[in-house]
Amino acid sequence: MRGSTFLLSAALGVPIAAGAQSLAGKDWQVACDNTRACRAAGYSVEGSEHPVSLFVARAAGRGQPVVAELQLGTLDARAGHPGSVALVGAGKAVATIRIDRDNHAALAPAVVAALLRTLAAGGDVSFSAGRTTWRVSGDGAVEALQQMDDVQGRTGRPSALVRKGVGNDADVASPMALPRLGSVPIPTVTQPGDDALAVRVMASIPSNPDCPLLDDGAAQSRARLWHLDANRLLVSQACRAGAVGSGNGYWIANLRPPYDAKPVTYSGADDDGTGTLAARSTGGAAGDCGSAERWTWNGFRFEQSYAASFGLCRGVKAGGAWELPSLVTDVIPAN
Repeated sequence: MRGSTFLLSAALGVPIAAGAQSLAGKDWQVACDNTRACRAAGYSVEGSEHPVSLFVARAAGRGQPVVAELQLGTLDARAGHPGSVALVGAGKAVATIRIDRDNHAALAPAVVAALLRTLAAGGDVSFSAGRTTWRVSGDGAVEALQQMDDVQGRTGRPSALVRKGVGNDADVASPMALPRLGSVPIPTVTQPGDDALAVRVMASIPSNPDCPLLDDGAAQSRARLWHLDANRLLVSQACRAGAVGSGNGYWIANLRPPYDAKPVTYSGADDDGTGTLAARSTGGAAGDCGSAERWTWNGFRFEQSYAASFGLCRGVKAGGAWELPSLVTDVIPAN
């Protein structure tokens, strides 16, 4: 991959998402992160025989270029793998685009300019090779590009993608600073009786459809526990496994009853010892979309350090064609 909301407890820090915005409408999705960098993805219509997605991104600030990438469908085993495709406009080839072995291409500035003109008018963008045509829908494109302009303060200025004007580009919104978060490893010191305590804490948590294995005795017996401090615990057990996908639940709980366990995520990966809990969920019948989040332990609380969508479920690529962050940070490991 190149380019769902989980519950957070009071013990978690407030996400650093000032300026972050997202919008999904029709065949397009856009996400602007907390630095005001914006990324949009457009797709072929749902159920298309030749799935395709187009990625458009721009950093905030004066003089920032628009970059774009193309991803032809790879999810279907019968998908074509052309060496190149033609950008088609007004019934004729406008430009030739070389496609790599992953059915992906980074687009040249002239190609980006041509397709933006079409999208800003609400038109579809077509790519062809031989008798096959991949068509990115223009339905929702104007709204997505306008969202990018609005967040970055470009509307009514020469650099706008949609509503250009004679305003001064010196007045566009500046990029916001990338937040820095300190990270320390989650404590690993164990105490006598931790295994039994972990089971008791898990047994106190009410059933939840987001964690089907929560009431499973075998899964509960393999629960793990970390002492965050003198009064708080981090507990974890498997929530899903096998054909329905895997994922661990993580909760913050009191050391003594009432445990009052609060969920961090139901889709976490195994702790890697770095102090960051990572969660990844997949969606769609073919797992062609989803989301990712991360939380970083700073020694006092978990702070959300990353959040992203993998785009719309349109059968383009396993796991999603792109990563569209809404929250980014610079995590600094402890010395």
